[in-house]
Amino acid sequence: MLEVNRITKKFGEFTALQSISFRLKEGELVSLLGTNGSGKTVSIKIIVGFMKESSGKIKYNGHPISQRFRSRVIGWAPQEDSFYGNLTLYENLIYFGNLNNVIVSEARVRAIELLKLLKLHHKKNTLAKDLSGGMKRRLNMAIAMMHKPKILILDEPEAGVDPMSRVTLWEVVNEVKKKGTTILLVTHNLLETENLADRLVVLDAGKVIFQDTPKKLKSKYKEKNIENAFKKLVEKR
Repeated sequence: MLEVNRITKKFGEFTALQSISFRLKEGELVSLLGTNGSGKTVSIKIIVGFMKESSGKIKYNGHPISQRFRSRVIGWAPQEDSFYGNLTLYENLIYFGNLNNVIVSEARVRAIELLKLLKLHHKKNTLAKDLSGGMKRRLNMAIAMMHKPKILILDEPEAGVDPMSRVTLWEVVNEVKKKGTTILLVTHNLLETENLADRLVVLDAGKVIFQDTPKKLKSKYKEKNIENAFKKLVEKR
């Protein structure tokens, strides 16, 4: 489906990404992991088209992907608030749906569907600025999904979220996955990654150092705990 093919990114003499490659297959959830400074953020910005790679290609179904087509097939929910605080949840969804060329009648239906799916329907007419941290993260997700993207990218959706809201957030991510959406999840939460991810892609110092299932990572280091296995993987570098 989506292929990151030998992507390198340089900033002057500094190499942030060094020929990284991985794929997203239709309907799976892939978790992009790595310590701070490993290259996760740069990778995401290149995939969504916010940053230009120095070399390599992003491909979709075997073909290089243009920026215009990329915005059609990819939905990105960043860490930062990606909505207008003085608009209600419903108004935000309609507005961003229109920006993504969703016709008004479809946007109205889609907005209600997403508010229900993401457990925000009871806040439909609430100003976005008045939401809790967890609800703001879910609103980001809803906005990213308004145009029915084939691929949803979630950048640390649990950041700044209290424990109870975090439980709801992961339930919602699981529901979105069950609907058949392909998801690339950037997170530090290894335990939830183990529960949700079909595969892991681990970055370290701008290189892919592991890509396989959570089970294979634990098996490789003879660990029952994925956090211990991840620690051993990174420490061996």
